[in-house]
Amino acid sequence: MIEYRYSEEKTVALFFAELLQDTVAMAILERGYVNSSEEATHLSKFFWAMVDKSAQERELPCEAGSEYWLEKLYNSFGGYLFEKGYEQQWDDEIDNA
Repeated sequence: MIEYRYSEEKTVALFFAELLQDTVAMAILERGYVNSSEEATHLSKFFWAMVDKSAQERELPCEAGSEYWLEKLYNSFGGYLFEKGYEQQWDDEIDNA
């Protein structure tokens, strides 16, 4: 399971998934885990799509700014993917960002 240090992280991630109309990311976030390397790649790409979208979106569904929550999500998503053996997918998307 993706472990979040703060419950607001999932709220923010779902907020961006809805804004981006990313149904695959929504399913992963609701389920709490990835099922394949393809989903690991999708979650990694979704993180960077959130970063791009955050530049346009000033209002979040919780306190603090997007930079704060994206830093938390970077750690949560990256840590989870590393733990599950999907570090290559995560690293590839960092390189592509």
